Amino acid sequence: MTENKEKNEIHVSESPGEENIQTSESKHSEGLEKEAVSLKEEVEKAEKAMRELRDKKEEAESKLATSLSQYIRLQADFDNFRRRTRENESKMTDIVRADTLKAFLPVIDNFEMALVQIKKSDPGDVFIQGVEMLVKQFVKTLNDFGVTEIEAQGKPFDPYFHEAVMQIVSEDLEDDTVAVVLKKGYMYKDTVLRPASVQVSHKP
Repeated sequence: MTENKEKNEIHVSESPGEENIQTSESKHSEGLEKEAVSLKEEVEKAEKAMRELRDKKEEAESKLATSLSQYIRLQADFDNFRRRTRENESKMTDIVRADTLKAFLPVIDNFEMALVQIKKSDPGDVFIQGVEMLVKQFVKTLNDFGVTEIEAQGKPFDPYFHEAVMQIVSEDLEDDTVAVVLKKGYMYKDTVLRPASVQVSHKP
């Protein structure tokens, strides 16, 4: 009876076609896995390359900003140096010119004193007019070079512009007021070539 049972059992075995399908599917799955791994590696490489490019870009931008800042600072330093050089050259020119112009002040003093004496002696209107024109022309030339007369008469005494050589008691003028200008003072631009010699008033 046991033998009959074994005879009646049906043994089912896989056909060759089914085995080929399974093998093909297995290979296809393995291929997809390899492609996925390869794709993942490519993505990782691309991400790494992007990070490196981004880092290089940031580094380049940082260097560019630093270089630009240094250039701006150097340009400002150069501009300041050039400005200081021009100022120093201008100051030196003014100092030399002021010393030269200062040497002409006694000349105009002598012209003006001579004119006063000539007017007192009354040698003739034509001669006086000639001397007056000469004095005016000389003063104009000094003015063209930047020389100006210091205002003093009736002004409050200022030791920077005035030199007190005499004092006078006056009820009409305020204390420390310039009563009389004894010798004119002159300036060249902002530089005092010679302070005005003055007489200063005081209350009794």
